[in-house]
Amino acid sequence: MMDNKITLIEGKIDVDAIFRQKLYKERGVADDQALYVCNLTDVMRKYYIWCEKMPRVKPFYAIKCNDDDNVIRVLAKLGAGFDCASKVEINKVLQYGVSSDRIIFANPCKPNSHIRHAAATNVSLMTFDSKTELEKIQLIFPEARLVLRIRCDAKRAQIQLGDKYGCDPIQEAPLLLKNAKNLGLTVVGISFHVGSGCLDPPVFRKAIH
Repeated sequence: MMDNKITLIEGKIDVDAIFRQKLYKERGVADDQALYVCNLTDVMRKYYIWCEKMPRVKPFYAIKCNDDDNVIRVLAKLGAGFDCASKVEINKVLQYGVSSDRIIFANPCKPNSHIRHAAATNVSLMTFDSKTELEKIQLIFPEARLVLRIRCDAKRAQIQLGDKYGCDPIQEAPLLLKNAKNLGLTVVGISFHVGSGCLDPPVFRKAIH
């Protein structure tokens, strides 16, 4: 495998030419290891567009989308927040000097050991969508700042996540908020996931409403 290096290229980018250069001239025809090209300038451009169009909304990048070190390093330098689903992902972000308050532990079903790790690294912002999760957090990390995940599914999405995560906002959410209060826990917000590869933009309006 090649070292994970950043190559600066000026002018128009010819992806096919880059692949030919890396595969045949640098690695040899017999080398069949995987190779991909990532335009970090495009990552930066999209971050700046987000900040311009939605200045009041701080983006949290989901590590599960692409956990390449260079992508994380660039977004860390830009000041982005990070959405982590495990202690491995938390550690991957922390190694680039990201402060714990820029991380949300966005897994509604966290193993006990991962909650303990979040407490040890002071990653206090985390999601929940069930009474069981509240009881675990109260036992292990009662100082956590909680975000209730509600369910609002897109009509069309590549991957529907509502079957696994998220509570009903009308029937279940009020009861969970009461449970959190009774346990002495602090709820600081609401979250939702309309599904990966959403092809139903109006669902965001519905979820926010």
